[in-house]
Amino acid sequence: ALGAAFLYAIAALIAKRLSGTPPHLIALIQVAVGIVLLAPLADFSALPQGSGWSYLIVMGIVHTGVMYVWLYGAIQKLPTVITGTLAFIYPVAAIAVDWVAFGHRLQLLQWCGVAAVLLATAGMSLGWRVLGRKRAGV
Repeated sequence: ALGAAFLYAIAALIAKRLSGTPPHLIALIQVAVGIVLLAPLADFSALPQGSGWSYLIVMGIVHTGVMYVWLYGAIQKLPTVITGTLAFIYPVAAIAVDWVAFGHRLQLLQWCGVAAVLLATAGMSLGWRVLGRKRAGV
């Protein structure tokens, strides 16, 4: 998880610097590199059967392709503070969808984590100070 978070941050920084590059091109390059790097690890003897292909195609095009285009387009246009704030909210949104769609119930410690994420998001968005320190640019 730490490695994925680090690499996500690197990808976001690269996308921010590529402001003249169309987001769909950035997404295409990232997905193509992922395919090339992960292809040797694929088990081609266990390919989906029947309707499994349609689920795989929808996940690949909609959930990955469209989401990446929107994400990289937003990263290029939004200030870094807003992008960071939205990155905090993303796991909470995923938990909410999991609860609504699949009925997954959170435990007390998980609710505390959600509260901490929302509190951090509010603090970042509203420019709260910790121990008298001012946030840069405020």
